Amino acid sequence: MKKVELVNIGKSYDQKTNVIQDINVTIEPGEFFVLVGPSGCGKSTMLRMIAGLEEVTQGELLIGDVKANKLLPSQRDLSMVFQNYALYPHLTVEQNILFGLHTKKISKQEQQKRCREAAEMLGLSEYLKRKPRQLSGGQRQRVALARAIVTHSPICLMDEPLSNLDAKLRAKMRSEIRQIQRKLGITMIYVTHDQTEAMTMADRMMILNGGNIQQVGRPLDIYNAPKNTFVASFIGSPPMNLSNVSIENNLLVFEDRRAISMSTPHSNLNGKKEVVVGVRPEHIQLATNDNTSFIVEVDNVEILGTETLLTFHMGDKQWMAKWNGQWTIKVGERVPIFIDPKHLFLFDGDTGSCLHYEPSAEDLTVKGALV
Repeated sequence: MKKVELVNIGKSYDQKTNVIQDINVTIEPGEFFVLVGPSGCGKSTMLRMIAGLEEVTQGELLIGDVKANKLLPSQRDLSMVFQNYALYPHLTVEQNILFGLHTKKISKQEQQKRCREAAEMLGLSEYLKRKPRQLSGGQRQRVALARAIVTHSPICLMDEPLSNLDAKLRAKMRSEIRQIQRKLGITMIYVTHDQTEAMTMADRMMILNGGNIQQVGRPLDIYNAPKNTFVASFIGSPPMNLSNVSIENNLLVFEDRRAISMSTPHSNLNGKKEVVVGVRPEHIQLATNDNTSFIVEVDNVEILGTETLLTFHMGDKQWMAKWNGQWTIKVGERVPIFIDPKHLFLFDGDTGSCLHYEPSAEDLTVKGALV
């Protein structure tokens, strides 16, 4: 196992175009680390810099304790699984799996042993003589993963390997990849734009936007304490509800003049009169006669079997509530809702920063994260 350290890493293609800026993070040995963010945020570029497929234009990249900025990809002792799998159509599954070993001084006997072990681990034993065109999408993904496993590299990079699969197969492969990573004890760096993949697979994850770190930490820590409005709206399904409000006598007043009280006055407001309030959909409850916060008109209902999603307007935004079970509520119906003030998040209206965010020990060691 090896750690990967990025120190003041930056990437630019000319003096005016900075794709990645001032990235500082240490990926620990044996960690499943996920880079997540919207398209164009720089996550795949960062992975390619670690792999040696893109030049590092600023800072230092350390693999183990060795500076790797100028090392060739073959000298970095890592493997990579690409988004399109990159299988050779004219080779069999077995030949594809073993392809990367022909440049290493490994005996034919050892190569066959590794191939059999990887194929058995991934359920490919009966497909070794087939060509990639005879396989399903999930089976091709397994072949690409097996090719990475047989190298016995201590670091494996994966660039959105599940994006071409259907939803059911993605869920299955998420579990399989995580189990294989634990079994082999390798350091895995995984790129995705899917926050569900990030939440379910990562030991830690880094959220990127516009080439900048937004937050780094364990999935639940980030979910429960988002550092800014971008993280709050990106992590969560459905995402956090956000609206502009004004502060009047310890009340949060929406654009339509509905109001909700804050649990306690926040010392971090610094006299601010306008902020952004955030509430997770699961924290919006059906009210009883004693605790009604608002009466809302339902704009849309989605009954998903195990849960029901309600859409309604609050102030200038459309909000969603997520209730467990099946609710036979009709569009246009007016329902009472309750929001416990302890579940409110307040964000600066200008910077988007959370006004009552308390930095964790990890925040203090990750220079590139916004505080």
